[in-house]
Amino acid sequence: MDLLSYGDSIPDGDYRLHSAFANAINFRKGKLIVSLVPPRTGAGPLNLVIKQLPAGARRLRASRFYFYLDENRLRKEPGALYASDIPPASPEPETVQVNAAALAAILVRRAQPKSLAFIFDAALEKSFSRVFEKLMLARFKKAVSYFKGGDYPRGVKIMRGLGFGLTPSGDDFISGLLAGFNYALRTLRFDTRARIEEVYKHAEGTNLISNAFIRASYEGKVNAKVRRLMSALSAGGAGELAAAAAEALESGHTSGADFCAGLLFAVRDALNES
Repeated sequence: MDLLSYGDSIPDGDYRLHSAFANAINFRKGKLIVSLVPPRTGAGPLNLVIKQLPAGARRLRASRFYFYLDENRLRKEPGALYASDIPPASPEPETVQVNAAALAAILVRRAQPKSLAFIFDAALEKSFSRVFEKLMLARFKKAVSYFKGGDYPRGVKIMRGLGFGLTPSGDDFISGLLAGFNYALRTLRFDTRARIEEVYKHAEGTNLISNAFIRASYEGKVNAKVRRLMSALSAGGAGELAAAAAEALESGHTSGADFCAGLLFAVRDALNES
């Protein structure tokens, strides 16, 4: 069993099985979730990437030099450590502005139906066709209206836990918001600290997996796909931006699109464009 990478935010200790899916086995220690994932999912602050997920894994222990997965010992090779901080860069705001507009167009064109990409093109709202979907859409739109008005606490309270999936769309969007505001803070040097704190104060709910992603974004920690997308926003050409966006959109059913929608909304908000 080969350990291809391990995240930089995994504390030592004993973890017990939380949930198992085709592309992730999740282990829990207190409120923290660590995920065992295949290469296609990729590196992340709380991910262990191995070539093939083991069937029936039950226990995980992290120590200074090793991970122990049931009876298997996996050495923490220094070269396999994934550094999840937002990539360092000092782009001109005008460069990010142009790339953000291009990313919005990519999301509108390529995002899955019923994702929050409708924020950037109202025509996408038509995919919410059933009665309960229309009611959910109305709540999403109400939350977004609060965000646009600068009332992030009220918007987050409406968005939290709202939507489909293992991690609801609203949670993924909130995680993207936090990542986007941290990108604006650390890369563009805009003072978004108050918005980060306002969002995070009301962001966590009862979904431990969502909470793990949200906390990572709050701390400025992102997975490899998002890290690539942020680098493309800072400096990438059109081809690299499209490739990075396509990779980020692969996550989950609508999770990637919902996260990217939150990230883009936050960046444009920081640029006074949302």
